Amino acid sequence: MPHLRKYVSIARASLSVIFVYRAGFALNMIGSVFYVVAMFYLWQTIFLGTGALGGFTWPEMKAYLLVAFLLNSLMTWYDEWIMGQDVREGRVATDLARPIDFQAKRFADAVGPIPFELFSALVVGAVVVVVFGGIALPADPLHLALFMVSAVLATLLKFAIVYCVSMTAFWTTGMYGIVVARSAIQNLFSGALIPLVFFPGWLQGIAAALPFQGLISTPALTYLGMQDLRTTVLMMSIQAVWAFGLLLLGRLLWRGAVRAVTINGG
Repeated sequence: MPHLRKYVSIARASLSVIFVYRAGFALNMIGSVFYVVAMFYLWQTIFLGTGALGGFTWPEMKAYLLVAFLLNSLMTWYDEWIMGQDVREGRVATDLARPIDFQAKRFADAVGPIPFELFSALVVGAVVVVVFGGIALPADPLHLALFMVSAVLATLLKFAIVYCVSMTAFWTTGMYGIVVARSAIQNLFSGALIPLVFFPGWLQGIAAALPFQGLISTPALTYLGMQDLRTTVLMMSIQAVWAFGLLLLGRLLWRGAVRAVTINGG
């Protein structure tokens, strides 16, 4: 318990940072509203005159878009750029000197702002529902419960991906291009921009071999109950395997990074 308390304290400190940058948060929220509204208008136009498309009805597509937005809104305050700054400016040495686990500390930093990010995303979602009408609800309580578990796994997987990519900061001089590349690939293959069912077969195959579908597609389809229970459990199992596998990979990369810093006199 004493070990857990110190990470809770780190998470609280990370949450408090948001309130320091209130203007930046407000601008980000306004931008999010415009983005979501634009996405809804785009898909509303696509669905105009059609009863269903790609297995989705319009209410189901609205639910999919809101779930995608909700999950994409989490951990927006933690990315590879922060790690890059810490490495370049030497702040990572402070973490090395502390009696804490580096990965656990970074996880606490990442999850700290989630309650506020979640609340903000729900507010934006409520505005969108008022403008565009109701969305499809979960098929039944079981699928709602499975969705909540899948959403937790998606958040853990997102951290694992960002953490692994952030390790490149120890061997590169800049993180901007890496952050942009990761974000672009993630948005495409997670289903955040367009459901994977709309991809051609060969591209769906590539998406299935990558971890990103566990970020958006799996939880969204679980929410909608668009897969049978066996397939849903299988997809969630794949989520868990990727999440814990990448967390383990992140620890191995960290060990290599520490040796690189030591060799270079850090």
